[in-house]
Amino acid sequence: SSQPSSQPSTQPSSQPSESPSANPSRGCENLMTDCGWGIFNPWTCRCDCPVGICLDSNQQCYLTCTETINNNPFGGCSPGWDCPWFPEDGHCKSEPHPTQQFEIYRTSKECCNVHFKGSSTCLQDSKDSHPPFPWPIHFPGLEIERQNVPNGEIGREIFWFPNLHNELNCFQGRNYESWMLDEGFPAFYLFTDPQKCCQLWFPTNFDCPDAETAVNPEEDHAAYYADPYPSNGYFFPDFSVNSCGFGRDYPSWMGSMGYEKWYLFTKGEHCCQKYFPTVTNCPYEDETQFQDGYGYYWESYQDNLPNGEVYPTIYNHTFYPNMHAGTCTNGTDYPGWMAQDRDFIRLYLYKNDPEGCCKYWFGDYGVESCVNNIIQSTYIDNSSTDTLNVTAVNKTEEYLGMWYPVIFRKICRNDRGMPSWMLVPGYVEWYLFNTRDQCCAAFGFC
Repeated sequence: SSQPSSQPSTQPSSQPSESPSANPSRGCENLMTDCGWGIFNPWTCRCDCPVGICLDSNQQCYLTCTETINNNPFGGCSPGWDCPWFPEDGHCKSEPHPTQQFEIYRTSKECCNVHFKGSSTCLQDSKDSHPPFPWPIHFPGLEIERQNVPNGEIGREIFWFPNLHNELNCFQGRNYESWMLDEGFPAFYLFTDPQKCCQLWFPTNFDCPDAETAVNPEEDHAAYYADPYPSNGYFFPDFSVNSCGFGRDYPSWMGSMGYEKWYLFTKGEHCCQKYFPTVTNCPYEDETQFQDGYGYYWESYQDNLPNGEVYPTIYNHTFYPNMHAGTCTNGTDYPGWMAQDRDFIRLYLYKNDPEGCCKYWFGDYGVESCVNNIIQSTYIDNSSTDTLNVTAVNKTEEYLGMWYPVIFRKICRNDRGMPSWMLVPGYVEWYLFNTRDQCCAAFGFC
């Protein structure tokens, strides 16, 4: 297939590295990979932006925004596999709830090279900072026995334990908080008999114990005792609509630094009773929207077509603004200064995005007209040997084949009859054009 479905059809033959080994067969080699403050996604061939940053008109992460403040763009990712990496505490970390992190990277190696260059321990410390992804790798829907459990977690048993904050009940599982294992705490927090847990912590709660799973995202993401792609969905207060939503895209801050104890719930009624007790339409979302499974975080915006479908061709087109014509040109014959530095490239050259070029340079009101009048120009292979070694004679021959204006007649021609001065460097870029439309737009002819 040319694009992965929610469940890959084959199992990888070797253990995955921090860069996922299940890359789709559709390549991204020809696409722009400068994502600014974001990271390039090899599955979807586009940029993923950190919280508080959105895609600009050039599909790069440079635009500050508020849309993702209350929506985790990486909700549901797996640490060390497809979660972003960021520098912290002398090495790099990979977490599903990155908050206030604007320098993110696709791999720990990239992060270490930028922030801890020369460190002999950064790479290993980074990989040790999160649970290793289990092998055989667990794709959604595959039931495979977990292996390679870290030595420090071999003894982690299933216990009943109290949830002391939002659910106020006793739960069973391995996702109790790690401090409950410390010396002196197990006798008061970890139980084999649920009634003892209930009697000690919630003696007046007649619904104790609870058969559901406790809320603890930080512990859920220990891959060796969590689900295959180990992020659960939770109910959470959505203050923008005054009701409780459900999913994995809750705000990043709600899943980190202990806030999950106050804002994430396994039951919708608990969330509603705490935050919206008078709202009738609460919760407004529930588990039914994920009947087919959660999938990967980036499936929320990719074209999720069946493997048998014919996928659209991804072109390697470049668009740049033509101010004379009031539209954008499709080609690589743009003035050299447009590619002079990184900032100019971002502002003037748009990869496979004519709408982005039109919107930025000619405004929202002119997008439709601009897109409908895109000028189709020429693509120049600047990397070819022929181009690099071109002689003056060949360059003159190239100029003679271009369009030029006949000023007094107010027309553009392509008959090799332009005045010789138009072939002189310094005049070429103003008087010679690859297409008739470009010539006409520049001089107001035709």
